[in-house]
Amino acid sequence: MDKLEVKTKIKQVYPDLTINSLEFLGAGFDSEAFLLNQTYVFKFPRHTRAARNLYKEAFILKEIKDQLPLKVPEVCFIGKSSKPNQLEFVGHEKIAGVPLDAEILATLSEERKDELAHELADFFKALHSINLATTIDDLQVNKKAKAAHEYDVIKQAAYPLLKEAVQQEIDDVYQRILRHDFHYKKCLIHNDFGASNVYYDQETNRICGLIDFGDIAIYDRDMEFICLLFDYEEGFDHDFVKKMMEYYGIDAVELQNKLDFVDFYNQLENVYLGKEFGMEDLFEEGIAEIQNGLKGFKENILLEDKTIYYI
Repeated sequence: MDKLEVKTKIKQVYPDLTINSLEFLGAGFDSEAFLLNQTYVFKFPRHTRAARNLYKEAFILKEIKDQLPLKVPEVCFIGKSSKPNQLEFVGHEKIAGVPLDAEILATLSEERKDELAHELADFFKALHSINLATTIDDLQVNKKAKAAHEYDVIKQAAYPLLKEAVQQEIDDVYQRILRHDFHYKKCLIHNDFGASNVYYDQETNRICGLIDFGDIAIYDRDMEFICLLFDYEEGFDHDFVKKMMEYYGIDAVELQNKLDFVDFYNQLENVYLGKEFGMEDLFEEGIAEIQNGLKGFKENILLEDKTIYYI
């Protein structure tokens, strides 16, 4: 989207809003972001799923913002779509500070990092204990339904490109997953948390707030910490995450089992994500990776069925 299109969309909904400045902040797969008047971040979805996520984010943040120990964006502007549970845009206040990346984290004392781990653990405890009054379609994720959908996408898109032996391995993985009755701690989670979501003030050495709740869901609590452990290259190394987990009081052994299976399953997830969201490079890379068979199939499926750790 160009700036003129952005201004037009905003003015259609908020004709009295004065736009003094508009700066393009960047674009991800889900949305494009613009900074208006140095005060508000406007996010515009790039596809239907992102529009639904924007809807969830806007209405849930309004409900939970006063129940959390750390600041989250205050939603100020909403551009409703004619389609149910979708938005054309959301404008929220800009959170001060900069992302807490690896470079910044490395400058902090062990004592301060310990305090940060405690603060973030307290945030997750508060978030995970919230019972929403708002009812939103598709907020609660079912593991079996999630796996079944991923399986269908992979069969339709990838099977014509794969050997029969590889297809059989994939069938075996999903048939085992779909036989399980999963039992796990189900709660409201951020669902895509990493160091880049934490905004930090280097002068005061304090967390300013947390951002990007577009993937918020009611799902397996452990997904929160799986995301954190995969984000260590951006700022949160494993020692920091483990310290956070200790303050939270989570079972590190159970989480490690899930993390190990996620590492195996990632090769299938890349194929699914590449096709589902039109990322052709990721899809092609995923197909190339599994062309001669699933890596770790023997260890994760044949010798010991670890599909119970699917997340």
